[in-house]
Amino acid sequence: MHERGFTMVEVLVVMTISAILLAMAIPSFEWFIRTNRVSSATNSMLAAMDLARSEAVRRNGVVTVCRSTNADAPNPACSSGAAGGYADNDWASGWIVFAKAPANVVNLGTFEANDDLIMRQAPFQPMQAQRLIVESTLANNQWRAYGPRALNVGIVPDFTFFIDYRDTAQAVRSNMARCIALVRTGRPQVARVVADACPAA
Repeated sequence: MHERGFTMVEVLVVMTISAILLAMAIPSFEWFIRTNRVSSATNSMLAAMDLARSEAVRRNGVVTVCRSTNADAPNPACSSGAAGGYADNDWASGWIVFAKAPANVVNLGTFEANDDLIMRQAPFQPMQAQRLIVESTLANNQWRAYGPRALNVGIVPDFTFFIDYRDTAQAVRSNMARCIALVRTGRPQVARVVADACPAA
Protein backbone atom coordinates (compact mmCIF):
# COMPACT_ATOMS: atom_id res chain seq x y z
CA MET A 1 0.00 0.00 0.00
CA HIS A 2 1.34 3.39 -1.02
CA GLU A 3 1.50 5.98 1.84
CA ARG A 4 1.10 9.69 1.13
CA GLY A 5 2.92 12.32 3.21
CA PHE A 6 2.11 15.99 3.87
CA THR A 7 2.79 18.59 1.22
CA MET A 8 4.73 21.74 2.00
CA VAL A 9 1.56 23.81 1.61
CA GLU A 10 -0.30 21.67 4.17
CA VAL A 11 2.57 21.96 6.65
CA LEU A 12 2.69 25.75 6.23
CA VAL A 13 -1.08 26.05 6.69
CA VAL A 14 -0.95 24.00 9.92
CA MET A 15 2.01 26.04 11.22
CA THR A 16 0.23 29.31 10.43
CA ILE A 17 -2.97 28.24 12.19
CA SER A 18 -0.96 27.01 15.20
CA ALA A 19 0.93 30.31 15.41
CA ILE A 20 -2.33 32.29 15.33
CA LEU A 21 -3.90 30.15 18.05
CA LEU A 22 -0.77 30.44 20.18
CA ALA A 23 -0.69 34.22 19.77
CA MET A 24 -4.32 34.37 20.90
CA ALA A 25 -3.70 32.11 23.89
CA ILE A 26 -0.59 33.80 25.34
CA PRO A 27 -2.34 36.98 26.66
CA SER A 28 -5.01 34.86 28.34
CA PHE A 29 -2.34 32.64 29.89
CA GLU A 30 -0.41 35.66 31.19
CA TRP A 31 -3.62 37.10 32.68
CA PHE A 32 -4.29 33.75 34.37
CA ILE A 33 -0.80 33.67 35.90
CA ARG A 34 -1.11 37.24 37.20
CA THR A 35 -4.57 36.64 38.62
CA ASN A 36 -3.31 33.49 40.31
CA ARG A 37 -0.44 35.41 41.91
CA VAL A 38 -2.81 38.07 43.21
CA SER A 39 -5.09 35.38 44.64
CA SER A 40 -2.15 33.53 46.21
CA ALA A 41 -0.77 36.69 47.84
CA THR A 42 -4.23 37.62 49.13
CA ASN A 43 -4.64 34.20 50.70
CA SER A 44 -1.13 34.37 52.19
CA MET A 45 -1.85 37.72 53.82
CA LEU A 46 -5.20 36.50 55.17
CA ALA A 47 -3.50 33.37 56.52
CA ALA A 48 -0.87 35.48 58.29
CA MET A 49 -3.49 37.69 59.94
CA ASP A 50 -5.63 34.70 60.94
CA LEU A 51 -2.56 32.95 62.33
CA ALA A 52 -1.65 36.02 64.38
CA ARG A 53 -5.17 36.28 65.81
CA SER A 54 -5.43 32.59 66.69
CA GLU A 55 -1.92 32.46 68.18
CA ALA A 56 -2.63 35.53 70.31
CA VAL A 57 -5.66 33.76 71.78
CA ARG A 58 -3.86 30.44 72.21
CA ARG A 59 -0.81 32.00 73.86
CA ASN A 60 -2.86 34.55 75.82
CA GLY A 61 -0.44 37.21 74.67
CA VAL A 62 0.36 39.61 71.84
CA VAL A 63 1.22 38.48 68.31
CA THR A 64 2.41 40.90 65.64
CA VAL A 65 2.43 40.81 61.85
CA CYS A 66 4.88 43.27 60.33
CA ARG A 67 6.34 44.13 56.96
CA SER A 68 9.93 42.99 56.54
CA THR A 69 12.56 43.52 53.87
CA ASN A 70 14.67 40.59 55.11
CA ALA A 71 12.06 38.04 56.16
CA ASP A 72 14.19 35.15 54.91
CA ALA A 73 17.26 36.23 56.93
CA PRO A 74 18.33 34.30 60.06
CA ASN A 75 17.36 37.31 62.18
CA PRO A 76 14.59 39.16 60.32
CA ALA A 77 13.39 42.61 61.32
CA CYS A 78 10.30 44.73 60.90
CA SER A 79 10.74 47.52 58.35
CA SER A 80 8.73 50.62 57.54
CA GLY A 81 11.20 52.08 55.05
CA ALA A 82 11.69 51.77 51.31
CA ALA A 83 14.35 49.23 50.33
CA GLY A 84 15.39 47.04 47.44
CA GLY A 85 13.00 48.74 45.02
CA TYR A 86 9.99 48.28 47.31
CA ALA A 87 8.05 51.35 48.47
CA ASP A 88 7.81 51.90 52.22
CA ASN A 89 4.23 50.58 52.28
CA ASP A 90 4.74 47.63 49.89
CA TRP A 91 4.46 44.33 51.75
CA ALA A 92 5.47 42.35 48.65
CA SER A 93 8.95 42.64 50.20
CA GLY A 94 7.78 40.04 52.74
CA TRP A 95 6.51 39.90 56.30
CA ILE A 96 6.94 38.06 59.58
CA VAL A 97 4.59 36.91 62.35
CA PHE A 98 5.95 36.74 65.89
CA ALA A 99 4.74 36.44 69.47
CA LYS A 100 5.93 39.15 71.83
CA ALA A 101 7.70 38.08 74.99
CA PRO A 102 5.94 39.45 78.12
CA ALA A 103 8.89 41.76 78.81
CA ASN A 104 8.80 43.14 75.24
CA VAL A 105 5.19 44.25 74.90
CA VAL A 106 6.20 47.93 74.95
CA ASN A 107 7.50 47.75 71.36
CA LEU A 108 4.78 45.80 69.57
CA GLY A 109 6.09 46.61 66.09
CA THR A 110 9.65 45.43 66.73
CA PHE A 111 10.99 41.88 66.62
CA GLU A 112 13.26 41.64 69.66
CA ALA A 113 15.33 39.09 71.55
CA ASN A 114 13.14 36.44 73.26
CA ASP A 115 10.23 37.10 70.88
CA ASP A 116 9.04 33.89 69.20
CA LEU A 117 9.15 33.90 65.39
CA ILE A 118 6.08 31.99 64.21
CA MET A 119 6.08 32.49 60.46
CA ARG A 120 7.95 34.30 57.70
CA GLN A 121 6.94 35.26 54.16
CA ALA A 122 9.81 35.93 51.75
CA PRO A 123 9.39 38.22 48.72
CA PHE A 124 7.00 36.67 46.22
CA GLN A 125 9.21 37.16 43.16
CA PRO A 126 12.41 38.86 41.98
CA MET A 127 12.27 42.61 41.52
CA GLN A 128 11.05 43.57 38.05
CA ALA A 129 9.01 46.29 36.33
CA GLN A 130 5.78 44.28 36.30
CA ARG A 131 5.30 42.43 39.55
CA LEU A 132 3.07 41.72 42.51
CA ILE A 133 2.35 44.76 44.70
CA VAL A 134 0.91 44.51 48.23
CA GLU A 135 0.41 48.11 49.30
CA SER A 136 -1.05 49.19 52.62
CA THR A 137 -2.77 52.46 53.45
CA LEU A 138 -0.81 52.83 56.68
CA ALA A 139 1.00 56.16 56.68
CA ASN A 140 3.92 55.09 58.84
CA ASN A 141 4.79 51.99 60.89
CA GLN A 142 3.86 48.88 58.90
CA TRP A 143 2.61 46.41 61.48
CA ARG A 144 -0.50 45.05 63.15
CA ALA A 145 -0.72 43.37 66.56
CA TYR A 146 -3.45 41.20 68.12
CA GLY A 147 -4.10 40.63 71.80
CA PRO A 148 -5.51 37.67 73.79
CA ARG A 149 -9.09 38.55 72.76
CA ALA A 150 -8.14 38.46 69.04
CA LEU A 151 -8.62 42.22 68.82
CA ASN A 152 -6.25 44.84 67.49
CA VAL A 153 -3.89 46.24 70.13
CA GLY A 154 -1.59 49.23 70.00
CA ILE A 155 -2.24 52.46 68.15
CA VAL A 156 -2.54 51.03 64.63
CA PRO A 157 -5.73 52.37 62.98
CA ASP A 158 -8.00 50.59 60.53
CA PHE A 159 -6.27 50.16 57.19
CA THR A 160 -6.48 48.35 53.87
CA PHE A 161 -4.20 46.18 51.77
CA PHE A 162 -4.40 46.47 47.99
CA ILE A 163 -2.98 43.40 46.24
CA ASP A 164 -2.32 43.80 42.53
CA TYR A 165 -0.06 42.71 39.68
CA ARG A 166 0.91 45.60 37.44
CA ASP A 167 3.70 47.83 36.23
CA THR A 168 5.18 49.63 39.24
CA ALA A 169 5.05 52.93 37.31
CA GLN A 170 1.29 52.57 36.86
CA ALA A 171 -0.62 54.38 39.60
CA VAL A 172 -4.12 53.07 38.83
CA ARG A 173 -4.83 49.55 40.03
CA SER A 174 -5.70 46.86 37.49
CA ASN A 175 -9.02 45.03 37.17
CA MET A 176 -7.56 41.96 38.87
CA ALA A 177 -6.72 43.80 42.11
CA ARG A 178 -8.07 42.63 45.47
CA CYS A 179 -8.32 44.48 48.77
CA ILE A 180 -8.26 43.35 52.39
CA ALA A 181 -9.88 45.70 54.90
CA LEU A 182 -8.58 45.36 58.46
CA VAL A 183 -10.68 46.96 61.18
CA ARG A 184 -10.11 47.10 64.93
CA THR A 185 -12.63 44.33 65.52
CA GLY A 186 -13.67 41.37 63.43
CA ARG A 187 -12.05 39.33 60.72
CA PRO A 188 -10.36 40.91 57.68
CA GLN A 189 -12.75 41.48 54.78
CA VAL A 190 -11.71 40.65 51.20
CA ALA A 191 -13.22 42.28 48.10
CA ARG A 192 -12.51 42.98 44.46
CA VAL A 193 -11.25 46.52 43.90
CA VAL A 194 -13.88 48.70 42.21
CA ALA A 195 -13.07 52.10 40.68
CA ASP A 196 -9.58 51.93 42.21
CA ALA A 197 -11.05 51.68 45.71
CA CYS A 198 -12.04 49.04 48.25
CA PRO A 199 -15.85 48.85 48.47
CA ALA A 200 -17.42 49.11 51.92
CA ALA A 201 -18.28 45.78 53.53
